[in-house]
Amino acid sequence: MLLPPAPPQRNGLQKSADSSHDQRRRPLTRQPVGPKPLGSVVRQPALPHRVGVPEVSGYPSINVDGCVLIIPGRYWHERCNEISEAISRYEWVLAIRAGDEDNLLDPYKVYHPNIRWWVQTPLAGKDYDGARLFGVGYPPHFNQLKRQDRDTDVFLAGQNTNPRRRQCFTALEKVKATKMVEPTPGFTKGMAPDEYALWMCAAKVAPCPSGPKTPDTFRLYEALEAHTVPIADDITPAYQSAGYWRAVFPDAPFPIFTSYANLPGYISDQLEQWPVNANRITAYWMHQKRQYTLWLREDLEALGAL
Repeated sequence: MLLPPAPPQRNGLQKSADSSHDQRRRPLTRQPVGPKPLGSVVRQPALPHRVGVPEVSGYPSINVDGCVLIIPGRYWHERCNEISEAISRYEWVLAIRAGDEDNLLDPYKVYHPNIRWWVQTPLAGKDYDGARLFGVGYPPHFNQLKRQDRDTDVFLAGQNTNPRRRQCFTALEKVKATKMVEPTPGFTKGMAPDEYALWMCAAKVAPCPSGPKTPDTFRLYEALEAHTVPIADDITPAYQSAGYWRAVFPDAPFPIFTSYANLPGYISDQLEQWPVNANRITAYWMHQKRQYTLWLREDLEALGAL
């Protein structure tokens, strides 16, 4: 069940103060060879997987005893009391807070006696009381990639729109390696998605500068899917976010840094270790994706849904 990005009308639900639900919920100076045609990399059209689970916009109320509730936190953070009232009809709830890089929706303000939480792009340093923490992930076409020759050492194409991004592009000027580096003026204003995917698949290392509100970024997950070594920026301009990546991936085998003065050294180290490091990191990512499915089942069983 997915709550719409823009909240609907209240439909008669009475508003009460959020404090009435303040109980804790539980439970890249050589030019690299250009990329190959898209058809040599993508196996088939990249479409989202379909699963046999009904999708409902709003709250299902017929013949159900519980629900998996996806909450776009950016749009619903001021209506926690309303969410709490609406889900009171269910015996169990698995709640997923998504689309909230500003961390506006506080899960503690949504109450249900039998609820478990998954929190996307969590706030570094915050205690989420056992919630499953996860990041933004990768676009669907990165799930349909073929093996590429690794003829580029370093790849970064992305918007150069915040202080950390500017530091990253400056640091990459000092890197002596085969690289493709392309700053862009904004989100989706650079390479076409298929070209971008080709370059990522041809790279050995991908620096992953932070986003404006969270260290998290599609690029890290795109690198993982492409069997490219990500180097993760742990600091966002928005707040003191050191520790973010260890919160989301406690056993992460990829490098995590806080100072761009160290980025050239990290890149050099990772290129010396390649491909052993890439194989190790890819194995870790395969395990992590499997772990997500196990966590989901564990939570549903604990809630009494299975």
